[in-house]
Amino acid sequence: MSFDQEWAELKKNAAARTRLNSAPMLETNPTQTLNEDLIVNDEELGKIGHAAYVLHGKLMADGKHAQQQSETASDSLQSDGFATGVALNKFSKAWKTQVKTLLDGCAHISNHLDYSIKSKRKEDEQIETTIRASKIADYFDVQSKENATRTRSDGPIM
Repeated sequence: MSFDQEWAELKKNAAARTRLNSAPMLETNPTQTLNEDLIVNDEELGKIGHAAYVLHGKLMADGKHAQQQSETASDSLQSDGFATGVALNKFSKAWKTQVKTLLDGCAHISNHLDYSIKSKRKEDEQIETTIRASKIADYFDVQSKENATRTRSDGPIM
């Protein structure tokens, strides 16, 4: 029986569906409901961003500490005719590429989380200001210039 045939048969089989639906979920939290939104606060994002920043700094220094020695050894071995020198040179270049990739990843994470926090904070402030302005407009009376009667404002006064 092919996989497709077996899979079609299992999908039709009610007992198999029951077993799949009742299978325990990995790392479940009994206090968490399934329809809950993902909630992350600025402090958690800040910690992750800071860890990425610290890792970037350490990797910048420690990721290159053997680069000069490796290149020197590679050149020396190659000049003596050893194939190991060529292999060491390839390894050194691959290492350099991998360190750069990790540095870029750490910088991207740190910068993105910093941007996300600032962007979210700015958006929250803008929403808060809009709500406050709409509440003020509901309760603030403005005197019309044409007549001295008090009229209700149509919006914020600039």
